[in-house]
Amino acid sequence: MELEFDEVVRRQLGAFSRAQANAAGISDRSIAARCRTGRIQRLYRGAYVDFSGPVPWETRLWAAWLAYGPEAALAGETALRQYGIDRSGGDVIRLEIPHWRRLRGAAGVVVTRTRDFAQRVLGSRELPMVRLEVAVLTVASRRSRPDDAAALLLDVCRQRRTTPQRLLAEVARMQQLPRRGLLVQVLRDAADGVQSFLELFYLRKVERAHGLPAARRQVRVAGEGGVVYRDATYDYSLIVELDGRAGHEDARSRWRDMTRDNAALMSAQATLRFGYQIVNDPCGAAIQVATVLRARGWPGVPTPCCPACPIGLGNVAHLK
Repeated sequence: MELEFDEVVRRQLGAFSRAQANAAGISDRSIAARCRTGRIQRLYRGAYVDFSGPVPWETRLWAAWLAYGPEAALAGETALRQYGIDRSGGDVIRLEIPHWRRLRGAAGVVVTRTRDFAQRVLGSRELPMVRLEVAVLTVASRRSRPDDAAALLLDVCRQRRTTPQRLLAEVARMQQLPRRGLLVQVLRDAADGVQSFLELFYLRKVERAHGLPAARRQVRVAGEGGVVYRDATYDYSLIVELDGRAGHEDARSRWRDMTRDNAALMSAQATLRFGYQIVNDPCGAAIQVATVLRARGWPGVPTPCCPACPIGLGNVAHLK
């Protein structure tokens, strides 16, 4: 029994429950004595670790789950950290449990009761976790800034950890999700090809806000250097590329961008490239895009986004 118990503790990274110890023949009295002498530590009610000193994150997860399981699952920011997506959630452990269970959290542990627990959990993991889509949507709905919520949704889709369609299907099941409408709008734009916050900003604040024609997004183009994807391609031989700070700072990325722009020029297509400056001047970007579009045959007229917007036919003509 002791050998089996040792193997269980090893697999659980040093954590064990009172029930597991009792099943191995270790009495509550013996557990208490080991705690007093510092051989083991009590982390949560009924959950211990078999060493003294600092407790690593992964061991804490095991101890928390043993304290609240087996009907419990890592959730929210804790689940995203385990999925390798976001480590900014701090050291608080978040768990979900079925709604009928009446348990409270402990120091460093936040417990949420959910009515559809069984449908939300990915049970194939050794430490049960909520499904990726559930964790992403839950965390995004709690982000204080809409931009941060959008960035998380777009990031997981760009990394191909999930898809906008899967997230939209999950949103449909999560009827009580806070800020549900905002998340649905972002995911619909992601389904149309938007892959980053900068691309989303361009779509909403430059293209749509100023009445520009709709571009095709993430158009796949094969060339001598391999396959590339255009951020926004217009029917009037105009390409718009949106360069975020990440991914465009090294020499290889700059060379790839130049090669891509040169290929577009050789095919008689113009390329406009914008960075994060458009966040401070979306109207200026709209004027530039509209000017090139009109020079290449677009019959439309850009519209002001607000009374103070500088855009207008006269401004566009001036930039030709």
